[in-house]
Amino acid sequence: MNDNERRALNEALFRDVNERIAESTGRFADEKTEFVCECADPNCAERVPATLAEYESVRKNPTTFLLAPGHDEPGIERVVSDRGRFHVVEKVQAAVRQTVIRLDPRQRRAQSEP
Repeated sequence: MNDNERRALNEALFRDVNERIAESTGRFADEKTEFVCECADPNCAERVPATLAEYESVRKNPTTFLLAPGHDEPGIERVVSDRGRFHVVEKVQAAVRQTVIRLDPRQRRAQSEP
């Protein structure tokens, strides 16, 4: 496994955590919450304030992620939206894109449904 694939695995792990946060937020009808930064740094503990609707708009594409400002890595991703409180990045490096698509929990759920 190369460094880029390892970064993608870290980001996918943070995305999985945020999926659980989103589910809980939806159950309690909370409008705003704090998600974890979905950057490649395994030691990152930054919280990203966003509404559930904002998070859902990021999750529409399996190659976009929610990051704290300044946490992007230009070699593997590009900022596609600066929303002040957070950045939305899209994975541009091929191995990273393939890895995050393969590990997308929403893609896996859709494939396992009859």
